[in-house]
Amino acid sequence: MANIVTSQTRIANRAFILLGSTERIDSVNDPSPLALQVKDLWHESRRQILVAHPWNCAIRRARLDRAGSVPAFGYSAQFLLPSDNLRWLPWVTGDCEWFEGEEEGGFILSNEAGPLNIRYIADIEDVTAWSAHVQLLMAYRLAWDLCESATQISGNVDEARIAYEGQDGRGGYLAEARRLDGMATGRRANDSARAGSRWLDGYAGGRRPPGVW
Repeated sequence: MANIVTSQTRIANRAFILLGSTERIDSVNDPSPLALQVKDLWHESRRQILVAHPWNCAIRRARLDRAGSVPAFGYSAQFLLPSDNLRWLPWVTGDCEWFEGEEEGGFILSNEAGPLNIRYIADIEDVTAWSAHVQLLMAYRLAWDLCESATQISGNVDEARIAYEGQDGRGGYLAEARRLDGMATGRRANDSARAGSRWLDGYAGGRRPPGVW
């Protein structure tokens, strides 16, 4: 299995290449200013890409038992989400696992007796467990974040952003990564990332927040 630090270093150096920079690091654990900047940005950049789409490599399943405490009002029960949860993926209405509920404060609130069977995006820190397109997406995201950072790495911020997320709904590696990931998804009609969630469907008359797939 590939070494985690080596894989992180390769992703960071790919980000420098995408920026057109000749800078390189030998390891993300180097004490050099550039490596330290990568480490400062890594955690949030990683979480940004993981929540951007229900990547197959980051989806996990869990069975949640009813918590001892109950909500102050509105629901009769609450269920503690896994500690590595980044984003709950509600079931589609009509699915055999579907239930009515909403996420608040690290819990799912519901009137169900439980246990609840859920799918969610996990906070996967081991980049060697990511698919190749998610690793490359991390390089694009890191390039954008490094371009905005205090190191002033050469590269235009707008160009880095467009390379990552595209413009006017077109282009950008994020769209390509989503397409590649979708090709490995068997239940395409069951779009659990979109339906059955008040959080996703309740924004401003049904409009989803920016960056949510």
